[in-house]
Amino acid sequence: MRLIWKKYDAKFNPTVMMVGLGFLVVGAYGMAELLSHALRDPLLWIFAAIPLLALVGGIVTLVREYQLWKMR
Repeated sequence: MRLIWKKYDAKFNPTVMMVGLGFLVVGAYGMAELLSHALRDPLLWIFAAIPLLALVGGIVTLVREYQLWKMR
């Protein structure tokens, strides 16, 4: 499954891959840290969404960079 149209394709970039990996690690750590507290207080669900977005962004970036790496 392609995440982007073929005419907008880019080349594999290891720097972007490392940034995606950083987002993945920070998002996973943030979710692990906030999730235990967020389950007790519904007000913290808003703050738990921030690491969730970082986690999803990291996953999408890594999947796209993996696709670009396999196409070379």
